Amino acid sequence: MSWVADVGYIAIVVAGFGAYWWRHMRPVRSRSPLRELFTPDAEVALHVATHEARSRTQELSSLHVLYGLLQDETVSAAIVTAGGSPDALEDRVLAALATPVDNAVDDAQWVVSHAAAVAQRAGRQASCTDLWAFLGDSHAARLVNAAKLDRGATLFALFHGGREPDITLADERDVFIVLRNDHYTTQQFVCTVLGDVFGLAEAQASSIMLATHTAGRAVIGRFTAAEARTKIREVRALASAQAFPLWIGVEPA
Repeated sequence: MSWVADVGYIAIVVAGFGAYWWRHMRPVRSRSPLRELFTPDAEVALHVATHEARSRTQELSSLHVLYGLLQDETVSAAIVTAGGSPDALEDRVLAALATPVDNAVDDAQWVVSHAAAVAQRAGRQASCTDLWAFLGDSHAARLVNAAKLDRGATLFALFHGGREPDITLADERDVFIVLRNDHYTTQQFVCTVLGDVFGLAEAQASSIMLATHTAGRAVIGRFTAAEARTKIREVRALASAQAFPLWIGVEPA
């Protein structure tokens, strides 16, 4: 689960790196501040984004960042897993780039700085998955939504490596409903659905959320198959509405 508080000060620092980077980045990779903040594949995606912006004599925008992400094989594969077409999305991006975007630098800087800030707070480098996750309400995110591509399902495939687990269950069996951790679903959201969908008290919901965050997984409780299907579908719908990659599934009781 992801903390969303206390990252503002990190974002400010990272934004400084970002502003320096897309204004002054040199082709000598060893001098790039990106190497400290981003994984190699994310760094490549950002270099591609910058090159595309420069070739069009445009300020860097989230659309350029999205274009760079689409050149990454893992991102493209996740889009396919989520039921989308990377080629069709790229065509939309290129068409959108034919018209300059207002406030382009601020738009891209928000995406890049937040991705780096949250990853840095967790003690890791930001990846292409982080960049996709923090498209947020950017121009790129709105374009993805207009293309009817499920950003949450794509993020789920990027982080968890596939589609949501099947919940086709034999009605005569009880099951455990299980949560697994990810870097992007907020802790507040998890606590809220545990209270609203499962009827857990605040303290119990917080305990399960923290167990998921620290141990990587936690059992919510034991349910009939029919109850499990209903509750999992409800939680998945709520997570999808916010593009969260929340893993919720079942294990044999």
